Amino acid sequence: MEKVTKDISYYKSEILFLPFIDFLASSYDEINSVLHFANKKFILKLKRCFVTFDQPLYAKAREIVALSPDLSNITVRLGGFHMLMSFMSAIGHIINGSGLKEVWSLCYASNSVDQMLSGHHYARAI
Repeated sequence: MEKVTKDISYYKSEILFLPFIDFLASSYDEINSVLHFANKKFILKLKRCFVTFDQPLYAKAREIVALSPDLSNITVRLGGFHMLMSFMSAIGHIINGSGLKEVWSLCYASNSVDQMLSGHHYARAI
């Protein structure tokens, strides 16, 4: 493998953590500030900038990036925790009515099963 890939050019990338901002996180101004700060860092030496947000802020950040042409090199990602919750909720929606709820009700309380299928009790669902 080393012989095959030794002539392939590559570039180094970095994973950087941005500084904490001590303001109301849900305001559009603060999300916009974070995205523009990340864009300034991006312009220095990176080809693409990925910014990760929790679910409540993700939609606002996507909206800001979509409306701002100067932020076109920024990719907004949903954080892993909320992505897992959304995935579990989608699975719960797809298998609704399959009988899995009744089977899980033999092991877990019925309220817990409803929460598991909606993606909230992901630790139990996994």
